[in-house]
Amino acid sequence: MFGPSLAILGFTLAASALGKPSPYHKTCQVASKYAASNGTADDSPAIAAAFAACANGGTVSFAVGVDYNALTPVIATNLSDVTIEMYGNIHLPQNVTYVQALFNDTTYATGASNLYWFAFAGPGIKYVGTPNVTTGWINSYGQAWWDANKYPSTGLEGRPHLIQFNTTGGKMQHFKSRKPIAWNVQLIGSDIEISDTIIDAYSTTGSFPFNTDGFDVTGTEIKITNSVIYNGDDAIAVQSGSHNVLFQGGTIGYQSHGMSIGSLGQSQSSFANVSNIAFDDITVVNAVYASRFKSWEGGQGLAKNISWTNIRVYNVTFPIFVTQTYINQGSTSTQLQSGATSGRPNNSTVNMEDFTWANFTGTINTFRPGDGSCVTNPCWYNVGLPNLTHTEAIIVECNTNTSCKNFEMSNIEVIPQSLDAPSVVCINATQALNPNLGFACANGTYVPTL
Repeated sequence: MFGPSLAILGFTLAASALGKPSPYHKTCQVASKYAASNGTADDSPAIAAAFAACANGGTVSFAVGVDYNALTPVIATNLSDVTIEMYGNIHLPQNVTYVQALFNDTTYATGASNLYWFAFAGPGIKYVGTPNVTTGWINSYGQAWWDANKYPSTGLEGRPHLIQFNTTGGKMQHFKSRKPIAWNVQLIGSDIEISDTIIDAYSTTGSFPFNTDGFDVTGTEIKITNSVIYNGDDAIAVQSGSHNVLFQGGTIGYQSHGMSIGSLGQSQSSFANVSNIAFDDITVVNAVYASRFKSWEGGQGLAKNISWTNIRVYNVTFPIFVTQTYINQGSTSTQLQSGATSGRPNNSTVNMEDFTWANFTGTINTFRPGDGSCVTNPCWYNVGLPNLTHTEAIIVECNTNTSCKNFEMSNIEVIPQSLDAPSVVCINATQALNPNLGFACANGTYVPTL
């Protein structure tokens, strides 16, 4: 009895859905018009219909090796215990101006200020890809966006986020993203496990892939393991309201901005709060940063019990970087919160307590530091640091002499490519509040204390 009506919608219910044992466990196989239309038809209506039909305890399945066009955003925010089998390949529109025109279309509103091409929300969502690297990709065709961006712009307007994944008790495995336009995954919720991610934002033309964040995290009890993320911004950015987050195992790099806390405190009226965050066993290649903390001058809040351990860096400009006077050179669409981006009063700080950096090894990028994101003079990542030699293993900029407490660094063994002695920039991390800092807080050669 399901046949005619569901066929029109573009998906079919698997036989298990038609059996008597459980009317609530259905598999909705998304049908593709991609091949028959020579890649021109939009499969988004069929995708949306599948999510609607299998929204409660069902499985939405994209067949192995099959191509699908998602030419309009897919909003599925009423899901419960849904499994997404991403075994096929999804293609986003290749027309930049077409996507920009959809950016402010209220049809695709999710309550956020940005457009998400896929918005998934509800308890128990499981996104299951495949370890087969020839299929299971989301292709966003970001190269055209990166190439169209002209200096000194830091990215075209109207860029969508790829996925909002808002769930409790959810999982994401083998998520694969090729050439994202900008931001990849916004994680929201609690008790979420992510594993075996591949994100490829490598530019083949030399244009810079601005804001191609891997994971932007706002949640609790989140575990992300075995990632391969090559991008042009934070591989992971842990944002205010996040607690008990682990990012462990894997490789990040290309033009990455590393493993970041923040930015925190842009809204001067909000109290930023982050705690119990661990980054462990990560290899960082050709990145601007490996470990990074960023909070705004004039912000307020507390970041507590944060660690970066067992980090291998190769050709990294800033292995360890802390700033409590962060600025964002990007457009309004890149700002996390409302709040002035310049001319801010320096009357409060997001305080930092109980931070650990341990077991760093590798090399500092001495000869060609930075990346292709610099559109200001001085470059945004050199602001306030006028005399860099790019031998700096550690940079710590505490806003006041009381805003950094219980910092501990040990076994920091990173070497400049020039083979000069590694150096340190350290401001306001006082010995009284940081007795186990691991070196004297002063600008100059890095000499670890025994």
